[in-house]
Order: sequence, then structure tokens, then C-alpha cells
Amino acid sequence: MFNQKSVLTTRKVSKLVHLTDAQVGELRGRPDPNIQRVVPRMNNAVGWLEWPPLNVGMFCLVADLMAGGYKAPLAAQIAVRVMDAHLASPEVEQWAIVTTENGNVSTMPFATIDLHPGFISGGRLAFALVVDLRLYSERVERALAAADAERERVLSYAN
Repeated sequence: MFNQKSVLTTRKVSKLVHLTDAQVGELRGRPDPNIQRVVPRMNNAVGWLEWPPLNVGMFCLVADLMAGGYKAPLAAQIAVRVMDAHLASPEVEQWAIVTTENGNVSTMPFATIDLHPGFISGGRLAFALVVDLRLYSERVERALAAADAERERVLSYAN
């Protein structure tokens, strides 16, 4: 997942997550370290942000969480947890962020946990959030394919 070599521009990412370029810019300008990890840095050589596939997927997750009522810092914190887990174990497709009543938070492969007993890692389960990275990877693949098709169309007119 997220193995594509292509990158997207902020305009394409904004369209994908249904935000304006200005809204993405406002998020990018926040000093929050988690947001800074999700939003890529400016490529000064070309003068714009280049969005690698993993950053696009995690930004889609942030935007989806924000659309669901999460504040941007919490949405970015969740996305960074998922991103770090994915980088450590890229073969895992579904991640669970599990919170216990005593406040412990763990990120685990969803397939390896059983939430039915109501206890996990020695604590009473408060809640779990499951993120399916396959869905985000497919979304990014579709956006990259559309961008590639548009690029080919434009280049065909130039020839």
C-alpha cells in the first residue's frame, strides 16, 4: 500500500478531500507537530508541495476525521499514530487505536485483537477506532490515476 512513486499537488489533494487550497494551507500553517508530519514540506526546487502517496492517504484520514467532528490536532494525532504503525508494519491493512479506561492508548493490528471481553492489555476497554488503510490506498491510487490521465491528455495536446 502507498507504494506508488508519483506525487500529487496540493490542488489535487484539496479536491480529493473536499477542502479548498486555502483550508489546506491553513492546516499546513499550524504549528502542530502532528499536522506537520502529515502535510509534506515545500519542494523549493519546484515551488510547491509534493504529496507522496502515504501523506495523501493520511491527510485523507485527517480530513475524514475532521468531517466527522474531530478537531484538527486530534485528527492529525490519530493519523500520525496510524502512519507510524504502517511504516513499522506495512503489511498490516487494518489498524485499531485502542483506548482503555485508565487512559492507555495502543495502536495494534485489528486482526490480532479481540474486543469482545471488554478488556485489552490488562485494562478495561473504553473505545477502539479502526482504520482500514486499504480504503485510503485505493483512494490515493484513483487520484494518482486521474492525475496521470490528465497529464497524458495535456501532453497529447502539446504534441
